[in-house]
Amino acid sequence: MPRSLQTATDTAARRVIRCFAYARISEDREGAHLATERQLDDIRQLAEQLSTPAVEYRIVKVFEDNDLSAYSGKPRPDYKDMLARLRNGEADCVLAWHTDRLHRSPVELEEYIDVCSPRTIDTRTVKAGHLDLSTATGRMIARQLGVQARYEVERMIERSKRARDQKASHGEYSGGPRPFGYEADGVTPRTLECPRCHRVGPDGFTMRRTCEECEAVGRFTRDLVCQACDARDALRVDFVCDECRVPAEFAEGSEASAVHPALEAVVVGASLSGTARGWAGQGFVSSRGKAPDVNQVRTILMRPRNAGLLQHRGQIAGRGGWMALTDEGTWRSAMAVLEDPSRYTSGSNVRKYLGSNIYECGECGTAKLTGFPRPVSRKKKAGKQPVGRVGDKEPAYRCENGCVVRDGQSLDDYVLLHFFRRLQEEDAATLFARRSEPVVDVAQVRKDMRRARADLDELAAALGRSEMDMQEWRIASGEARKRLHVAEDQMKDAVAANPVAELLAADDPEQVWNDVFDLSRRRAAVDYVMRVRVGKARPGRQPDGTYFDKSTIRIDWK
Repeated sequence: MPRSLQTATDTAARRVIRCFAYARISEDREGAHLATERQLDDIRQLAEQLSTPAVEYRIVKVFEDNDLSAYSGKPRPDYKDMLARLRNGEADCVLAWHTDRLHRSPVELEEYIDVCSPRTIDTRTVKAGHLDLSTATGRMIARQLGVQARYEVERMIERSKRARDQKASHGEYSGGPRPFGYEADGVTPRTLECPRCHRVGPDGFTMRRTCEECEAVGRFTRDLVCQACDARDALRVDFVCDECRVPAEFAEGSEASAVHPALEAVVVGASLSGTARGWAGQGFVSSRGKAPDVNQVRTILMRPRNAGLLQHRGQIAGRGGWMALTDEGTWRSAMAVLEDPSRYTSGSNVRKYLGSNIYECGECGTAKLTGFPRPVSRKKKAGKQPVGRVGDKEPAYRCENGCVVRDGQSLDDYVLLHFFRRLQEEDAATLFARRSEPVVDVAQVRKDMRRARADLDELAAALGRSEMDMQEWRIASGEARKRLHVAEDQMKDAVAANPVAELLAADDPEQVWNDVFDLSRRRAAVDYVMRVRVGKARPGRQPDGTYFDKSTIRIDWK
């Protein structure tokens, strides 16, 4: 027989085993699927090694779950798809790098066995060898490997938790994606600038640690206890220029410089969507290279690390060993606003209209006006120029009880006309100045917080030494926690909101209003200084020649 004919006959007789290749990695720090690609390279080599002149292990489909943990229980789309295709008989063998890439949960393993065993689907791995799930021995080996994998994961988690506990006790950054506002080390602000020589960091600056109790510099133990006064939770971190020896500032337009103004804006009523748009306009991106949206901005601003605070296991555990991007008072005041349930206005029109839920009904005296889009039923005239067409929508306000319905644009224009006229008068600064509020002694409140945390630490140590029983500890720690919560609540009032302060300081208030203030800040400013009561409009042309009745609108200054 000719050689070419013999080769063709051998090829035709070669049995093909259809293989699914599966790769997974729990955390893709490189962000380029490189780890799963390395697994797939080894799996392809395994397929070649298993192939013989009589049998070909042919990979017919590749499944890849990148950055998904089998232990966490989160859905793995490709794994679920692979199981579904195995049930449909689309493959004869599964190739993987190791069995722990397929499953680390006994429940998942049993499901995998239920799929593969009755269909005699083979499982072959690069590192764990061959698993024949059609036999009792093969299933026993698979279960033993699963138990071992589970044990290794749990041990790894215990070690990881212990390492994080240790880092927390030292006020150290515990790793993860680069925090917004900081360099990759999680400690150095992004970006530092010397106000004297204008050097831009992070290079050329040295960290400085100062005790807030005694002002001692660089005298902290690894557990962040001041060696000069034994104070805990009193660390203040900044950076100094190596050349000029002056404290560094945040470079204008940098991530670090954006956090404090954003928190201040929240306190005075700005929306997170406005902050997100502003950050996107400045070119800021998340650690994954995406423009921040509203949810990401909220997450970023609510991080305790912005105020130099360490969060561990969901609780603030004291000061961290990094430079704060804002003061604690501003951060806690902003948190009080962001955590207020009334901010969640999804599905309502509260943030679409300037005076919605601010303007009051002058007829019933109890209800607010709400904004709504009203169809234009007839042509309106401003002088002799018609505006609006039948079928269009126009903003309008109505009383919650149905007492009043008024044209929205005309009412808003009238209110803003009085607002800016009043702003230009000589006594505006006095009228619009911050009203008297309880004064918060930030330094004293911070001391109270430190003392309460120190008491909690001492009580925990006493319980560990068996110097008190659990009941005594509960009573004593309850009082310390109460003092801590009282101090934290006081700190939330450290920064009072004055939404019109920026307008008072501006050379051109209307320009700031139009270009800087979003709708949330405009609403906050109007609500801060004015009480607007609106009555029914008289029909027809008014004495001034317009169709807008001003006589039933009353404005009082707060």
